[in-house]
Order: sequence, then C-alpha cells, then structure tokens
Amino acid sequence: MVLATKDGVLDNWDFMNLQFGQEAYRNRMKPILTDKALPEQLPHWGILVLESHHSSKFIMEWRMHSFVKIIYVLSGNGTFLFNKKRCSFSEGDVISVPPGTRNRIVDGPNAASSLYVCCVARSVLRFDPSLIPQLPCRALPREKNFAHRVSSVVRRMVHTQQVTSEMRPISMVTDALKLIKMICERSRETQKIDRISIDYRQRIQHYIDSLPSRFFEETSINAAANHLDIPRRTFTKLFAEITGDTWLQHVRRLAIEHARHRLHETDLPVMSIAFECGFHDLSTFYRQFQRHCGISPGRYRTDRGLQNETR
Repeated sequence: MVLATKDGVLDNWDFMNLQFGQEAYRNRMKPILTDKALPEQLPHWGILVLESHHSSKFIMEWRMHSFVKIIYVLSGNGTFLFNKKRCSFSEGDVISVPPGTRNRIVDGPNAASSLYVCCVARSVLRFDPSLIPQLPCRALPREKNFAHRVSSVVRRMVHTQQVTSEMRPISMVTDALKLIKMICERSRETQKIDRISIDYRQRIQHYIDSLPSRFFEETSINAAANHLDIPRRTFTKLFAEITGDTWLQHVRRLAIEHARHRLHETDLPVMSIAFECGFHDLSTFYRQFQRHCGISPGRYRTDRGLQNETR
C-alpha cells in the first residue's frame, strides 16, 4: 500500500512509521494517570504545584500536612473530606485546606478528577500570623470570575515551576501569596453574603408569620420587598424556599381560607367577604374562589349549611 503526498508517495514502511509517530504523539498528549495521591515534597522555597490526574482506580488515604493546600479542580467531581466535614466538588471549584487538617479525596462514580494542588509552606506566611487563621476549610462557592483568576495564577505557577531560573523561587512565592490573598478575600465575601442571607431569611420568616393577620393589606410583591428592604429577586427566591409557594399564591391562599371561614360562620354578603379578603372586584374573588375550592362561594355556603343541618 502507498500513500500519495504533495511531493510524491510514502511506501508501506514510511506509512507505518507515520502511524506510529502519530500514535506516540497522541500518547504524549494524554495525561499520566495515578491510582493514589502524589507525594507532597516541597522545595526549600516552600512552594510546590502538583498536577494530579486520577485514574478510575484512584484511592486516597487520610492525610494531614503542615502546609496550606489550595486545590483547583480542572475536571471531574467527587467529595472532599475534612476531619468530620465533607463537601462536594466539581469542575471549576477551589478548595482550601489549612495546615493540620485531616483530608481525603473520594472521586465520584465514573468521574475521576484532574486537580492542580498548590502547597504553601507555613514559613512563606510567617510575616503575617493572621493569614492562616483566615483561610477557610472548605470548597469555596463557585463563581466564574473567581475561578478564572485562580486558574490563571495556577497556570502561571505551573509554567514557572518548570523553568530553571534564579527568579523561580520569588516568582512562585509571589503567585502563592496572590492565591492566598484571593482565597481570604473570597472567604470574607462569602461569609458576608451568608450573614446577609440569614438576616434576609429571618426578616422574610417574620413577615410570613404576620401574613395571616394582614394578608388583606398586601398590594404587590414589589411593595412587600420594598417594605422589608430586600431586593425583589432575593425576596422572591427566599419566599419560595420557605413557603413552597410564590408570594401571590400564598397571599391568595390565605385570602380564600379567610373567605371560607366567613362564608361558613357568618351571613355576611359575598361582596362584603370579598372586600374583607382584599379583593377589589367581585369577579376576581369568584374566579379565585372557584380555582381554589372547585365551587362558587354561594354553592360553598349552601353545601356547608346543608352539612350542618344533617348533623
């Protein structure tokens, strides 16, 4: 068999060599997979970046180290174990492991992970004793811009580590400090967001608890969110998480429950009950009552009256 080329032909031997050459190139492009966690031996300047591509058989025993470990998840997913805590991770996540923390990685089924592990010796951070206590022990919530900045620094560190240069130690330390700074800042931002979220949730819960006695005064979701000084989008999301309903569904349900009670317990005209429930026109009240109860207000009152008479 021969293969035609621009300049002539390749004979069988040349073609086989070409195939083998292409296969060797593809093999060189494939990452070397590992079945166990790599050794973490830091150089004298105190910074090491490991590239860990897990095989489907990867198993990691519990480890505890004297240095800071920052992990960028290139691909895959699984669970990261810290002492008695555990957190899920997936592509793009950044995981911070302070010194002295027992840790272990368990890859997800059919999702062997590829990680970049940055190890930073305590001695590098000795100039500021407050840094290590600020480091979180968890996977930081994914955020596109943050993950991009971390991956850019880690990528530069990988290239720097491969170059033999007098500037390598200071370059690695400089980038490691940038990583630590980004992690600490992101952790503080996340804690602030968490505190705000808790405060918002408490305000909304108090508001929900008060609704049975004030549902008839509610005019719109915008007014409710403004009254609580909460962004509408956040109010909508948290309200649904707490009640399982939208704001309008919840308010309407309270109004119809009140209407059912008044229809059953009083002889008030339907128009008066609709007014009590906060409906501005009778047709809307009839339509909502029919939707929730399956019958009209008049039929509901009649049926209830007949049930009482037969008892």
